[in-house]
Amino acid sequence: MDTVRVTFLGTGSIADMTRRCASTAVTLPGGDVILVDTGAGQEAMFGMRQLGIDPCRVRAIVLTHQHLDHAGGLPFVVTGIRFMSLAPGASRGRIEICAPAPAVDGLRGMCETLYPGIFGPWCLGDRATWHACDPWQYLWGLDLMEDGTAARALDLAPTGPAVPRPGAIATIATMAVSHGAPPLPAQAVRIDVAMPDGSMRRITFSGDSGPNLELGRVGPEPDLLVHEASSVEALGHDVDATSTIGHATAATAARVATRAKARRLALHHLGSSWSNRPEAARDEAARHFAGEILVPSDLDTVEV
Repeated sequence: MDTVRVTFLGTGSIADMTRRCASTAVTLPGGDVILVDTGAGQEAMFGMRQLGIDPCRVRAIVLTHQHLDHAGGLPFVVTGIRFMSLAPGASRGRIEICAPAPAVDGLRGMCETLYPGIFGPWCLGDRATWHACDPWQYLWGLDLMEDGTAARALDLAPTGPAVPRPGAIATIATMAVSHGAPPLPAQAVRIDVAMPDGSMRRITFSGDSGPNLELGRVGPEPDLLVHEASSVEALGHDVDATSTIGHATAATAARVATRAKARRLALHHLGSSWSNRPEAARDEAARHFAGEILVPSDLDTVEV
């Protein structure tokens, strides 16, 4: 495979019962997978199996924050990977779990409460490594290496082309963002992928975040910016109320995409009041962003 595949396992929120909750699988050229958020239940695992994405090839799980619709599926993912890896010939590689530092203990405790011993020696054991993304650092990063290991990223310069260390197939970088009322630890995510021809692909995820025109600093000129759009101003939604709870409108997402010089914009985490009106969000975004605008449905895949 000479492309990166971005599969939207879930595009909705906990308030929208017509869509799966937020989770995205980024499949690298060699078949390894980076999972950004896990949805609220079994939807991430079910979606991967339905689309032929091998959950045992998940190299990293990156959680943007601890809200139910983004992290509630984590116990299903880690236990599912464990049991599937028992099959003959299944991959039994390492899994890097990355989350905002203040959320790590709670998320790990949730998994261990719902499946006691999941990280013990008889289960996943040392195959799973937790990484606390420090919100006090401007950028935090991790290199996924060809040999199946991972190491803290050496160069996370926010400007210029990405230069992963030799032997790295992808670099994950995170940046703290504001979300929630009251605010809770949250992060945007950038994934730089080393392609077989020596080129790079960059995908940036806003996570849940209020207006943040500086988001482009974590990943300038992304090939794809996946940005939440919980409301649409053209449909009469209250912009101030949306921002107050740490969310964004379609217009805000488009302004961020323009500022970041994104090539394509995908509107994600769709609000329940407009999820059946994708054209309204696309038209609003088009007034602020000249590039291609996608409003993916659950289980859609985009090649980057």
